[in-house]
Amino acid sequence: MIKFTPLPAPLAVDPAKTVTKTVDAANGFPCRRCLRDGKIGEEILLVSYDPFLGVSPYTGPGPIYVHRDCERYECNGTVADQQRRRLLAVRGYSKDHMLMDFVVTQGSELAEKAEGLFQNKDVGYLHAYYAGPGCFAVRIDRV
Repeated sequence: MIKFTPLPAPLAVDPAKTVTKTVDAANGFPCRRCLRDGKIGEEILLVSYDPFLGVSPYTGPGPIYVHRDCERYECNGTVADQQRRRLLAVRGYSKDHMLMDFVVTQGSELAEKAEGLFQNKDVGYLHAYYAGPGCFAVRIDRV
């Protein structure tokens, strides 16, 4: 079984690296905390975020969207709709944060592909990124 982990809430936001955007297109502003897409007309923050919890050559911040005020997504062991509808690049990292394997997949196949990456015992966790823009989407852990 796998566990999908959205961003921690509250997310520390550096005002110098934050831009407030108004959602102007459907499905283009995916919040990484509640895992819900922004609705047209809604304000959403564009922030810099580093999803790695350790030191590695692979670490580095990238742009993501988060609602100003939202609740953290409660995972029930299934792939969130936000990921299920998108093309994803999924990367498997070791416990010391080194890239071990990767796959590009439709979100509808994410759970199956994640299980496949976890067959490699050196893979400690996964990061899924939106394949088009390359932004971090969600962390995936074994349970």
